[in-house]
Amino acid sequence: MTQSLSEMRSRFFLEKHIFYQNVDGHFIVLDLRKNEYFLLLEPEKYAFQVLFGNQSTLGKSHPYELEQTIGKLLSKEIITDCANKAKHGSPSQLPPVSQDMNEYFVDGIPKIRIQHVWKCLKAFLYTKLIWWLNPMEGVIRKLAKRKERELAKKPQEVNFEKTRELVEVFRVLRGLFYTVQDECLFDSLTMINFLASYGIYPQLVFGVQMGPFSAHAWVQNGDRIYNGHIFQASAFKPIMTV
Repeated sequence: MTQSLSEMRSRFFLEKHIFYQNVDGHFIVLDLRKNEYFLLLEPEKYAFQVLFGNQSTLGKSHPYELEQTIGKLLSKEIITDCANKAKHGSPSQLPPVSQDMNEYFVDGIPKIRIQHVWKCLKAFLYTKLIWWLNPMEGVIRKLAKRKERELAKKPQEVNFEKTRELVEVFRVLRGLFYTVQDECLFDSLTMINFLASYGIYPQLVFGVQMGPFSAHAWVQNGDRIYNGHIFQASAFKPIMTV
């Protein structure tokens, strides 16, 4: 392999359905198309550091070994040499979660109206439907396109009190349709769809941790988590945000 480091970085990119994060020296990859996480082996980890990291030299790895590893990553559709299929390979960056919405101070329980129930039901049914009919990649693409389209029409103006009330309404109503236990992704998607019906578009966050490996999903805006607790989210490092 005679290419320079800059030539390699200008030629190879992450596939659009691939996301990664460095967690304590372990490179975790999320393949949205296959809806699975996996850990990079040492040769693949080195290739990622060369192509997408801040490594300034090619190091001591034999050029042939690196070329073979890049070839394997291409065949697995983890990276691509086609710019039209690519996205920039940078891990997700979010401020650490330091606030939540787990306390509601307005008369204990919010006033729930018929439109709240209807919109929560619609959010639940829509989430179920797209969950059944689409691979996870399709689910996330639909969510991202809607958010981009709606925010292009009208920039979001976050009203904290309104959002906090709607989050609490959602928490009360979701028990009518499903249980939250072990359903962090479905719960987050349903909350996202419920809030979107009111013109509110927070971020859906996928996080990972090691020791042992586990994954978690939550809804966040700025440094505030909308579902779950601070101690839960702070234990995970974001690998993808929408």
